[in-house]
Amino acid sequence: MAGSKHPELSGLLVVNKPKEMTSFGVVARLRRVTGQKKIGHAGTLDPNVEGVLVVALGKATKLIDLLQSRPKTYTGTVAFGFATETQDADGAVVAEQALTTGLDETEIKKAMASLTGDIIQIPPIYSAVKVNGKRLYEYVRAGEEVELPKRPATIYRFEATSPLRWLPNQPYQAFDFVAQVSKGTYIRTLAYDLGQKLGLPATMTALKRTAGSGYSLDQATDLDDLLEMNFDSLCQRIQPIESVLTWPKKDLTEAEAFAVRNGQKITIDQWPATETGYYQLYDQGQLVAVYAFDADQDLWRSRYFFA
Repeated sequence: MAGSKHPELSGLLVVNKPKEMTSFGVVARLRRVTGQKKIGHAGTLDPNVEGVLVVALGKATKLIDLLQSRPKTYTGTVAFGFATETQDADGAVVAEQALTTGLDETEIKKAMASLTGDIIQIPPIYSAVKVNGKRLYEYVRAGEEVELPKRPATIYRFEATSPLRWLPNQPYQAFDFVAQVSKGTYIRTLAYDLGQKLGLPATMTALKRTAGSGYSLDQATDLDDLLEMNFDSLCQRIQPIESVLTWPKKDLTEAEAFAVRNGQKITIDQWPATETGYYQLYDQGQLVAVYAFDADQDLWRSRYFFA
């Protein structure tokens, strides 16, 4: 498919990203095989993390902010007894505390419960968070000190999914977990903070995103499979823009369609305010735009335009 001319595509590809690849690398490969200029992903996955990566094509790229704002679900493993500079298995060990007896699972569950809800995280220094226009890991590479920022996060669910187990031939214990979190949450920091609650060094040793941006892993296609498909087969895997919209639908009159296609504002007298504050608008069965209600001005204005 590379090098050939293809029409502009609009929609979403739900990719099962493999380990050892950046999210940018996934987008770059799909850009080549689809021939699309407008393409981007909704929520970065670290190279050592596998799972759901939603890639937007064409007009669907306008929805990336919406897709990123939706909760994400992960499964993974936390190990107690050592901590690394990156808070995951890729970093050098910076703290160790050999365990002589098994940990109390009840205390771990209590600590996990204390980390649910609205929390404040301090992201790891080896992360892409920006401070004064520079990413944190760039300060490390330059040998410069920087004050780590505090960031809000919401943890909707953080639960153990396995009993504690001893790591083979090591004085460490580990268990598996599931976490559903808001945009911007660092799961490796969540694992580290769990250790801090228990007075122990802790590290996230494995992670998989099982759901994100409104899609689950069973809806995803392995990247290698996508890259091997012919163009028509790949197109069949594209989810339409409408599949991710959850707001009420409204069919437009001819006059309304003219106004919407020209980006005109709609008064509250024409369209009364709704509970959701959004409408997905259709002209003769075709999605043309999403309008949002502006409560300050008592009118509707264009939020996303697709026509």
